[in-house]
Amino acid sequence: MNKLLRRARGILGTAFTWAVAWTGLGVGMGALAGIQLGYWVPMALNGAAAGFLAGAAFAVILSVAERKHTLEDLSLKRVALWGAVGGLLLSFIPLAFGVPVPYLLGPLVINTGIGAGMASTSVIMARRGGGRGFVPRMDDPLLSLKGD
Repeated sequence: MNKLLRRARGILGTAFTWAVAWTGLGVGMGALAGIQLGYWVPMALNGAAAGFLAGAAFAVILSVAERKHTLEDLSLKRVALWGAVGGLLLSFIPLAFGVPVPYLLGPLVINTGIGAGMASTSVIMARRGGGRGFVPRMDDPLLSLKGD
């Protein structure tokens, strides 16, 4: 049960981190596009929800696919692939609500790219944080993605 709680904490932590980042991306894109200030709150909420879902999908995929590797062993290419898959899965949610596939092509490309970038950045930041004392020692079981 303890391992399950640690995995859940890791998944939720990643999801919340991505939610914050995607919120900033949503508001930033709205500001650059010249969208009125009154629409920034809905854009921020949409970005937070999308980031949370994509981050959770990435964390689940990573914890299953790379369970035998530690943080230092992870290949950034594979991490980017899993992040892209998380963003890709996010793009298919509107299909459940009847949105036609041609309308999803733009978000599909954008979300896939953002997911890959966020995944790589997340792992790079986690690796760099270990040397400054923000992350516990490398023998800490939380830093290992190894399963049972």
